[in-house]
Order: sequence, then structure tokens, then C-alpha cells
Amino acid sequence: MLDTIRVKWPISPTQEQLSHWICKTTKSEKGKKEYFIYNTKFDEALLKFTYYPLDYKLKPLLSLEVSLPKLLFDNNYRMLGSIDGTIKITNILLDGLPNLPHLDISEGILIRLDMCYNHQVGDMVDDYVEAIGRLEYPHRRTKHHRFEGAEFRSKHITTKFYNKEHETGCIEAKGILRQETTLLRGKDIQKFLGKPKPTLLDVTYEKVTEYLQNDLAKLGLLNNSIATRDTALKQLCESHGEYAGYYYFGILNNKQKKSRKELKRFSNAHARSIDRRLRKIVDTGIPLTLTDQKEPLPPLLINTKASK
Repeated sequence: MLDTIRVKWPISPTQEQLSHWICKTTKSEKGKKEYFIYNTKFDEALLKFTYYPLDYKLKPLLSLEVSLPKLLFDNNYRMLGSIDGTIKITNILLDGLPNLPHLDISEGILIRLDMCYNHQVGDMVDDYVEAIGRLEYPHRRTKHHRFEGAEFRSKHITTKFYNKEHETGCIEAKGILRQETTLLRGKDIQKFLGKPKPTLLDVTYEKVTEYLQNDLAKLGLLNNSIATRDTALKQLCESHGEYAGYYYFGILNNKQKKSRKELKRFSNAHARSIDRRLRKIVDTGIPLTLTDQKEPLPPLLINTKASK
């Protein structure tokens, strides 16, 4: 459900505690600004603390960035259980770390949030990665790492799908296609959770599920399988008739190697016309990608109950 988070508190470490931190200085048109960093490890988890004596509101700001699954499980391929349990264990671990003031993770304001889900797809992980890498997410840039992962980036939000076994090197993660969305701006988290100062207490499994399902919908994947060429042609012909079905199938085939702009140049059609034709395909229940496997890739489903 959750992976890396970053939270902030209006808290100042003591001078004795800061003597163990590293002092840094940044320069800008307004002059020099002093801040402190303190990185410490708990088994496999790296906890990155940053402290600004004066933030842009002239108040102290202490932040922490950490992967919650790594902190609790020593790995980040396992999914977290309850938020309450995560908060309790995290606070116990934080209390045991040196050179820090008392911190309650539930009181920290969220300024980064990684939401994730493990799709158990067995030997088809690479097939999904390859097919998803040909999709487009509205107002995002697609970056495809062949057989490793596909990213859909905007300035502050990234949605990605990748092979968790390859990323972690852990055989226990075999068969996991990780879906993950990262919110890197506080305003986006505020909008998502509907709070001006959102904390972990505002995050629920239902909200995360809804967000991740919306990502699937934007890609045309929600409740839809990834078709083979044979099943896509059959479905298009059944929905639009044989003549139109073959026509739309030709567009879908060309879409596998061409962007919308390239399709426009190739067909000498207006951009809106290309969009309408692609929408006709998507409305049939066919994502704008195909698999070379003999059978369609099943829909990616997010369990509406809390994951294990």
C-alpha cells in the first residue's frame, strides 16, 4: 500500500543533537541559508533527516524520508498492513535512534507519498512491462526501460510499473509486477487526502486503492485485458463491424511503434481525428497496446481488501 514517505515537523533538535549532524549551506539571491542533514540506517532502511532552522515561513522545519516497508520488514517488496500498526512500530524504532528529538510519525505533515500494489502475475511480469511501456498516460511523459519498467512522468507525479524481483534482487519477489505512484509535492497530497495538513492518519487503504485504480483507468487498463493481435481484431470486428474493425485494427497495430504525433503525420489526419479513432478502440475495452503472447494478459486487479 505504501512505500517511501517524507514528513515534516516544526521541531528543532538540541544543539547537542545537532553536533552529530552535518551542516550544509546553500546560496541564492537572498544570500546564504544554513541547514543540517543526518542519515542513519536501521538494518536495510536508510532514514534521511533534514533540518532547516528557518524555513520560508521563518519557522524550524525537520523532515524525514524513509521507506516504511524497509524500516519494518528490511525489504520493500512486502506490503504494509494497517496504518495504525505501522505508526506504532515506526515510533518505537524512532525512539531508539540517537541524536534526534522525540518524533511522532503520525504528527508529521506528508510532503512525499509513494503508493503501491503488488500484482502477482507469475512468469508474465516481463510481458506486462513490455506491453505497458507502449501506453500513454494523459499529460505525462512515457519512459520505457525494456523488460525493467515503464514510467509515466509529470513534474511532481510519477506512475510506474516494474519487475520487483529485478529491482530488489530478491527471489521472494519473483512474479511481482509492482505498480507505484509517487506524489512529490505537498499540494498534490493535500488534494488527494482532502486536508490542508495531511498526515499518515489520513491515509486509508480505500483511498490508495481508488487512486491506483484511477491510474489504471487513465492507461485503459482498468478491468481490461491486454489483447493479442487475434483477440483484438476479433473484438474490434464484433464491436464495429468487419470493415471498421479491420480499419481500427490497422490503427492499433501502427500505434505499437508510433506516437500520436507520428500517427498524425503518417495518416495526414488532424490530431483530434486521431484521438477520436483511438478512443473508439479504447471504448471497445482494448488498451492501446498488444501482447505477443498466445493468450491475452489478464486485467490488473487491485484487491479491495487490505493486502497482506
